[in-house]
Amino acid sequence: MSVMTPTHTISADLDRAEVHFTIGGYWDPEGMKRFLFELGEAAKPLMKRGEPFSALGDLREFMPQDRDTSNAIRDSISAGARNGLRRFAVISSASLVRMQYRRIAQAVEVEFFDSVAEATIWLRRPG
Repeated sequence: MSVMTPTHTISADLDRAEVHFTIGGYWDPEGMKRFLFELGEAAKPLMKRGEPFSALGDLREFMPQDRDTSNAIRDSISAGARNGLRRFAVISSASLVRMQYRRIAQAVEVEFFDSVAEATIWLRRPG
């Protein structure tokens, strides 16, 4: 499989009020919109509670995206923030991906990590 091929997984931990996902490759805007819809569906039970929730995104295989695709991601993060998303832990060592997410994830508290363990500790800290 090419590193450019879009891949993803999504899960929700309702007890911890967290949505976890992995995403990789290079996405066209329509494919990203479908992924974001699936992500929203996974978060829907958390949003319906009306309580804060967090997200952990494993972007180690994710490529920097074009403007239309990154705008779709930004809009999804903003919508999540309006519906309870407070913290977003991003796992990625790619400087361009980190730069892109710093720009598009301004609606929530976002931090960047090199490992799932570090990201999980930060995500679950009180505060």
